Amino acid sequence: MKFFLLASIIFLPVVASHSWVVKVGLEGGKSRGGTNGGDLTLQRYFCPLPLLADCQPDPKHDIVLTDDALRPCRANVESSPRAKVHAGGDSLYMSWMGNGHVNNGQSDGTCVKFMLAPYDSDPDFDSFTTIPGSECRDYWYRNSEGFLKTDANVTIPANIAPGKYTVLWYWNFTEFWFSSCSDIDILPPVGPTTSPMPVSSTIAPVVTTPSPSKAPIVATSRPSLDDGDIQNYLLNGCTALPYPTLFCQSYLGPGSYCKYYNTDGCGRAYCQGGDFLLNCPQTNPPTTISVSTPSPPPSPAPTPAPTINDDSDTDIY
Repeated sequence: MKFFLLASIIFLPVVASHSWVVKVGLEGGKSRGGTNGGDLTLQRYFCPLPLLADCQPDPKHDIVLTDDALRPCRANVESSPRAKVHAGGDSLYMSWMGNGHVNNGQSDGTCVKFMLAPYDSDPDFDSFTTIPGSECRDYWYRNSEGFLKTDANVTIPANIAPGKYTVLWYWNFTEFWFSSCSDIDILPPVGPTTSPMPVSSTIAPVVTTPSPSKAPIVATSRPSLDDGDIQNYLLNGCTALPYPTLFCQSYLGPGSYCKYYNTDGCGRAYCQGGDFLLNCPQTNPPTTISVSTPSPPPSPAPTPAPTINDDSDTDIY
């Protein structure tokens, strides 16, 4: 028995890390993968190299890429809803799952890349152009308030013609690339600009070289928590909060995040690392108002029939 258990441990496949886009824009936009389902459903392996063989990971991972990994997006799926952004104006907010690979040395020095292409149900990699300023965005960072973040604001160039487009996000981590595609609507720029120019459709695959490794940053203290937010989380889950992942990191520590894609029986999402919420809020059943029906008025007593007095002295002929 001991030998069997030891052999099982030795030959257990190594599971790769994973990440995907969870939020596009500030008004509920989503990627093509959405936010419902488990990790293996939401992640997507991608090969940005010309030959699939060059992207195959070590056999120890027990993962073999198929030809669909050469396509950057999930085919025949459209983001719903689509985010909207003005060219050259408002930044497009994008956030992705940290999935426990933040501030622990695993993903330090890695970066994500953003590219843009005219919408297609199954675009090829060559149709995407790198978005200026988003060639290599840190996979994670700490903001000025001390929160760990996995997001970026992406500015769409002002000379992009209005229309329907697809944003490609991809991350190179160890032996793997992960990709997420998000369909968006680009609106005309606000104010004067140069003549609109469509996105180029001729660009060779580019592999980003990660920046030198950074030492993990250790938080000296957690940001303060608001009692109202804690009570709201315990009753309604992290998706009910205005900044779910920031709350989870303050509540449970660095590396936590809001698991949008995994909800309990009440539809509430937990913070990673915590599995306690209060009982589901009870909804009061509708109040039933009983209306009494008035009783009908009593029927009048019948009029008695006239009686004949047999002792009367009057004879009737």
